[in-house]
Amino acid sequence: MRQRPTRRLRLATIVTLVAGGAVAGVAGFARSSAAPAAVTTAAKPAAASADATQPVDLTLEREDDPPGIPVPAITSTQAAATVVFGRFTSAQVNVNAQQANIVGDGANEPSIAVDPTNPNRMVIGWRQFDTISSNFRQAGYGYTTDGGVTWTAGKINPGVFRSDPVLDFDAEGRVYYNSLMGNFTAQVYPSSDGGATWGANVAAFGGDKQWMTIDRTASAGHDQFYEAWSTASNPTPPNTFSRSINDGVSWQSPIAIPNSPIWGTLDVASDGTLYIVGTAGPGSTIYVTHSLDARNSGSTPTFTTVPVSLGGTIRFQPAMNPAGLAGQLWIGVDRSGGPHDGWVYVLASVQTPTDPLDVMFIRSTDGGNTWSTPRRVNDDPTGTRAYQWFGTMSVAPNGRIDAVWNDTRGSADTTMSALYYSYSDDGGTTWSVNEQASPTWNATIGWPNQQNKIGDYCTMISRTDGADLAWAATFNGEEDVYYTRITLPNAGVAERLPPRFRLRGNLPNPFATSTAIDFEAPTGGGAMHLAVYDAAGRRVATLVDGVVDGGPHTVRWNGLDNGGHAVGSGLYLCRLEAAGAAETRKLMRLR
Repeated sequence: MRQRPTRRLRLATIVTLVAGGAVAGVAGFARSSAAPAAVTTAAKPAAASADATQPVDLTLEREDDPPGIPVPAITSTQAAATVVFGRFTSAQVNVNAQQANIVGDGANEPSIAVDPTNPNRMVIGWRQFDTISSNFRQAGYGYTTDGGVTWTAGKINPGVFRSDPVLDFDAEGRVYYNSLMGNFTAQVYPSSDGGATWGANVAAFGGDKQWMTIDRTASAGHDQFYEAWSTASNPTPPNTFSRSINDGVSWQSPIAIPNSPIWGTLDVASDGTLYIVGTAGPGSTIYVTHSLDARNSGSTPTFTTVPVSLGGTIRFQPAMNPAGLAGQLWIGVDRSGGPHDGWVYVLASVQTPTDPLDVMFIRSTDGGNTWSTPRRVNDDPTGTRAYQWFGTMSVAPNGRIDAVWNDTRGSADTTMSALYYSYSDDGGTTWSVNEQASPTWNATIGWPNQQNKIGDYCTMISRTDGADLAWAATFNGEEDVYYTRITLPNAGVAERLPPRFRLRGNLPNPFATSTAIDFEAPTGGGAMHLAVYDAAGRRVATLVDGVVDGGPHTVRWNGLDNGGHAVGSGLYLCRLEAAGAAETRKLMRLR
């Protein structure tokens, strides 16, 4: 193992970014009457931007504090959080070997990847702070093989400073972890077993922040990797793009993108066209660039870049995230083969003329050449001064567009937010009524030393029947990473349950001797089965097996198996079944 550094590096904070004027938004959804001029260049170092420059105070992903003394995970007596709000359930991912919370650590900026060959296999990476007394961070990760019910967590290359994880699967089910180093280059770690083990890293390029996507289409670019990164402390100026044409074995020398867009993601259309979104900096112009030839391994990519209006601009240092961004820019392409196939979508939290932050959306129906006028996704009244921050978007295989964000609309205190969700099944013309998906939580607690933020983003991947979300919140009084399986209204398990069928959970949790499990039977009663299983799925104890009356019930489990033997410490699953429906909750036994 590489020895951890013992030196202390000075934290650089002043970075010069290209800055332009804010673009005012226009209500409605007609196409902009005057499309901005596009910029097309071959892949060569870009000339200096004609825009004015302004200094922006940014905290870079550079090693500052030495590693702190990690919180001993084995002494934790706090159960990992499972947060239920209406039909949404969020499960903590950064857990110890006993599936318990590690009190005093921190985790944020999660990136999720879902195996296209087996969607029950997922991997999430995050910035891991072993103790928030130090801002020294490492490459945390967690993987699941059961669709997110349980997670196994660890660190890649422990003791080495790492940040800004980006994860993605290739078409064959191999996952790749792109990790930013303290020298602002990246290393990419492969895993062929869903994140259980990691192979040797491959040197890549990067800056603060880097993003990566893998082409899983059947186009000429199949299994090519694309990476774009920020100009902040860029080791290869002015070049901010690279690709791998051999499934991540090596990366080509960086080339330039016109206008050097930063803080934005990448996506690929069905025909292999590559799209990138970014901005020149806080309060500056937003750009979308695309390349028709990045898919051709034998040619050097060229790019066409156009400025677009989201009705506002990216904001830095909002009140609830004072050392970070209010979110990044998200781009997605419809690959459904349906009526909107090839449409390109952009979504972000931006500062608008009426509110400090709104979730705004635009689309292109002609390959990114022209764009619609902005559409506001959050449906609270304008002018309320609420913050809709960390706006995040993904596009499902059937073309549905999913969006989530943190929202302060329910509190006069801007530090208190809740997760919200909305979707569109008509290409973004209309959006569903916003749904609150979590309780409120305080974004200003649990900050690591000199890291006054909960990161800069969360990430989501859409499925045909919902979406998989990785996000950070403070339900434990600290920054933790959560997984939420988002189902569609009238499509998910929670909506198929018989009326008043609910497994409410158990108290205390964790427990030492016994715990009370509350559940609700459908009106009129009926046959129900309630049992406890171990983490491997083996039945441990049957608590209810027969007809029960309708209404609320409580059953107590004393920690004994069906043979009357005391079970050991660890994670157990309580499962309630009736009328073809089921719900599951986690139990933690501590002895």
